[in-house]
Amino acid sequence: MNTNATHRASPPRLPREQWAQHPHFPGQALLLGSHASFCAINARLIEQAQRGGTAAHLESRYRSWIAAMRSHEGYEEHKLYPYLARRWGVSFDEAEAGHHALHEAHAGVLSAFSGLRTQESADRRASVVKALQEHERVLQAHLQVEEDLVIPLLLGLSPNEFERYYYSSIATLMRDLDRQEAN
Repeated sequence: MNTNATHRASPPRLPREQWAQHPHFPGQALLLGSHASFCAINARLIEQAQRGGTAAHLESRYRSWIAAMRSHEGYEEHKLYPYLARRWGVSFDEAEAGHHALHEAHAGVLSAFSGLRTQESADRRASVVKALQEHERVLQAHLQVEEDLVIPLLLGLSPNEFERYYYSSIATLMRDLDRQEAN
């Protein structure tokens, strides 16, 4: 990933416990809310698997949720990460590695569901629970890394710059950064 710094100030660093006091923090509710929702859904799927919900229903809910997560990841990898990397000159390699780790955990969940579809048994159900728990562990680790990197950078944007970021395409944002660097 291109991490060429612009002529701007160093990336902001703000400990998690200070985020809520930042005047721009309410603008981050959507991202953080999405992350909280992902964790809640994963936990609910584990609970349903432990209680013995039907495999077909459980797998259908899981696949629907993963589709939403993939859309969220696409936004991050195609707009959020590239813009913030370029804007602040930071690397998102660790956050992107978290997405890859989530895809690996996802493959484990799908494999466990496949086994459960083939034969409903306590052992196969336990493997689904274990795979969902591993997915949850990877998800929480990734979100911690991502939030600790992204939120301070977003909070470091002025309200006008954040609004421009929010409503502009990545192509427009990158052209704007090119112009700023040229001046």
